[in-house]
Amino acid sequence: MMKKKFLIFFIAVFLVVGSLLISTNSTDNLLKSDAQRINKGQLTVYTSIYPLYDLASKIAGDKLEVNLVVPNGAELHSYRPSPRKIAQLERADLFFYIGLGVESWAPKAVQNLTNVGVKTIKISQIVNLRTFGEQHKAHEHKEKEGSYDPHIWLDPINMKKIAKKIKNQFVSLDSKNKKVYQANYQQVIHKIEELNQEYKSTLKGVKQNYILVSHAAFGYLADRYGFKQLSVTGVAPHQEPSLSTLAKLTDKAKEYNLEYIFMETLANPKTVNVLAQEAGLKVLPLNPIAGLTQEEKVAGADYFSLMKENLNNLKKALVSQNERNNRDK
Repeated sequence: MMKKKFLIFFIAVFLVVGSLLISTNSTDNLLKSDAQRINKGQLTVYTSIYPLYDLASKIAGDKLEVNLVVPNGAELHSYRPSPRKIAQLERADLFFYIGLGVESWAPKAVQNLTNVGVKTIKISQIVNLRTFGEQHKAHEHKEKEGSYDPHIWLDPINMKKIAKKIKNQFVSLDSKNKKVYQANYQQVIHKIEELNQEYKSTLKGVKQNYILVSHAAFGYLADRYGFKQLSVTGVAPHQEPSLSTLAKLTDKAKEYNLEYIFMETLANPKTVNVLAQEAGLKVLPLNPIAGLTQEEKVAGADYFSLMKENLNNLKKALVSQNERNNRDK
């Protein structure tokens, strides 16, 4: 009996000591990483989501360490950073985030970061915001500044403003590399202007004014290039629409002679497929570019290549001759 008690005691002590060693090891690794960064003299920037990360990385080049908080493949609206990730954020020099409820964890994190001296930049404050329509009032983001559409990065003109803000912050943080940031920024602006021009020239001859999407992420894009979105759900792709909403959308699809329904990776394919079958629609992808899939990452995709893929599919729905219209004539 005594041997059994001793064995249990020994195992308990072993587990406690082991967990302490692991914890210490983890902390030592973080401190070692920080020490290596400081020795290199490299400043650290964190961005909340991929579109900000892509711009910041391109403008920073190899002069700053740029990190992403919400990992690629995570669902943007439901993601929560781990305590370890928050601890890493607290050692950053600069943190960019969207706001407007995109990062539900951000308000508390920003308060903590401010307290420890990390500069935080709320990107939604530098662009003109659009409000949500009546269709999805139940899904609006609730913040003091009102109920605004947070998907600001899907408008290339917004991305020009965001790129300028990022560049200016980098120059302020690290003035000795000002020329590098300015040169990289000019290259980014050139790519954005090319993208904007490609969208304008491709979509100028629209034959259809509406698109049907799996969730309401494309309002800024629609406003910029002169079409309208009808959406199955609100701002979060995992939300389930009511039967009455699906019935109304089926009627709208037929009324507007729609040929396609757009679906993103994280949308519920069952709901989209039911609607497609009911309304006689074909399914096409349309990417909200909140993050990269593993396949996109391996293929070397970025914001610009994904926006061009979106344009190719929008062209099919808005510009190419609509087969249903042909049948109805």
